[in-house]
Amino acid sequence: MKRVINEFSQAVFNLPWLVAQEEGLFAQEDIEVEFLRARQWDTTRAPEPDPQQVDPFWRHAPFEERAAAAFNACEWGQVHRSKISAVGGRIIQLRAAVACQAIFVRPDSVITHPQALRHKTIAVNFHAGSHYLTLQLLEGFMERAEIRVVHLGQAERRYQAMRDGEVDAAMLMEPYIALAEKQGCHEVIAGFYVGSEMFAPDVDAETAAALNRAIIEAVSLLNADKRRYLHHLIADLSAEHQALLAPEDFHLPRLRYVEPRPYPVEEFERTYQWMRSWDLIPEGAAYDRLVDARVGSAT
Repeated sequence: MKRVINEFSQAVFNLPWLVAQEEGLFAQEDIEVEFLRARQWDTTRAPEPDPQQVDPFWRHAPFEERAAAAFNACEWGQVHRSKISAVGGRIIQLRAAVACQAIFVRPDSVITHPQALRHKTIAVNFHAGSHYLTLQLLEGFMERAEIRVVHLGQAERRYQAMRDGEVDAAMLMEPYIALAEKQGCHEVIAGFYVGSEMFAPDVDAETAAALNRAIIEAVSLLNADKRRYLHHLIADLSAEHQALLAPEDFHLPRLRYVEPRPYPVEEFERTYQWMRSWDLIPEGAAYDRLVDARVGSAT
């Protein structure tokens, strides 16, 4: 069997892969998939306000170290990583997960609407969806200079910092959205966004296509019965927080999964120009150098 190591940071983004593994869909394609957890940010570090001080590959270092051959992440971050990858990582396609994240504040916060977040500290993970989505959501409500994002890394750390009052707000995905609602926190604004899959050069087109077939079938199973697979999301939480949640606590329309599809050049260009406007990516990114549609070439 062909062996592929997939690295991921949160189950909500990787749920189709987890479902494909659980249901034996990879094995049907004669592929053995091993999962590798992403790195964790040092929880003792203070909030970092400068994205330039955080490596875009900090959490996905296993890919650059050749310990993993595939991973998915937000569209914006993958454009940046594809540009700077030292091992030739390239965007293959848009991923199956259409992610939702929301800015939450603690139960006693006076912040009730987006404009009230002016000059308030918002915990994010730099160079990831929580970072870029916060900027895109809030620049419609305030001047860019009024948006104060700080890097705290993984969602668990962001959630706890918000609950403890270390920051004013935190951008969260599931299962932390369900947990935040369960513990009385208030949502201020939310949005959906796409991400993409990045593969190493040694993942050949036939293997990529086989992985894709398994993922497409997993998406069908997942959309037919989402609650059946929520145990993967709950497992992302600490033991203490796992005890607080049940599948019934999740708002299922937030969990959106579609078949993987090609990454349109016009979307790449729009994303790149927006990132340049924030000085969040070096100049010189080009679609034909950073995107490798090897899945389509094998179908």
